[in-house]
Amino acid sequence: MLSNLKIDVDQIRTFVCVAEHGSISRAAEAMGVSPSTVNSRIRALGKELDVNLMERSGKGVALTPKGELLLGYLMRSLDLLEEGVAEVKRLKSREQPALIAADAEIGTWFLPQVMTAYREKYPDVHTNVLLTDSSIIIDWVMNGKVDIGLIRGPVAHKGVKAMKICSSPVIPVFAPRHPLADKGALAARDLAEHRLIVPGQLTDEWERIRQWFARQKTAFPGTLTADHPETAKQFVYRSIGYTFSPLLAVREDLKSGRLRTASLRPALPIFRDAYMVSHRSLPMRQVAARFRDYLLQEAFAS
Repeated sequence: MLSNLKIDVDQIRTFVCVAEHGSISRAAEAMGVSPSTVNSRIRALGKELDVNLMERSGKGVALTPKGELLLGYLMRSLDLLEEGVAEVKRLKSREQPALIAADAEIGTWFLPQVMTAYREKYPDVHTNVLLTDSSIIIDWVMNGKVDIGLIRGPVAHKGVKAMKICSSPVIPVFAPRHPLADKGALAARDLAEHRLIVPGQLTDEWERIRQWFARQKTAFPGTLTADHPETAKQFVYRSIGYTFSPLLAVREDLKSGRLRTASLRPALPIFRDAYMVSHRSLPMRQVAARFRDYLLQEAFAS
């Protein structure tokens, strides 16, 4: 019975290759294996079928009548196998992508570098990213609209599992031509004399920056509001003002010289934390779990 046959794909491919080349040595070269491996596979196939499939002919080999008969069937079986594998790959490519939601800040300063590296490593894994407010992201995670949310911490909702994925120091940044760009260590009074770019809604982080000025008995600088992090960065590029930004958001700009930073005295120990949130009880789809594992294990390994 067919179910009792012990024939593997390597044997079939080898038999077809020898038939096409008419030579054990040429087939071995084409397949990148040794002639002894080719002989062994052909003998094993003939033994399993209890027939002589090939015989020597001059400098090569020729198929026996039974070998000729089998060849057509095996070639069709390989074609069907390749067709099936191709169809499975097509289905995989149409697999529902991982759905990731991020707030505007994380979507601007965190995700671009992560997604670039992730897609280079996993080019066949599809991921869709949506940007919205943190409060909406929690709702989307809870109702299953997205697999993973990326938001600023802390995270208090009891229905989600929250894991910190990075913590980036918050630093002052200036355009190279800004008056403060080359002054070395800066005090609050130095910063107070220049326009500060702030978000439309001040967070706890910005309240701590305000307190840093107050502790040094220095008035908070005059401000210009930018509702989006990228808008704030554009203002800084043009030296309209300076801002405070997570290091991760401006690391490439600092390397290229497009932006400058400076140390503060006294230091300003504030960090921007990014958290990954997922539903606490619902199982995570495999395509999303791969992205989760990448964030936790590889994204910042270096």
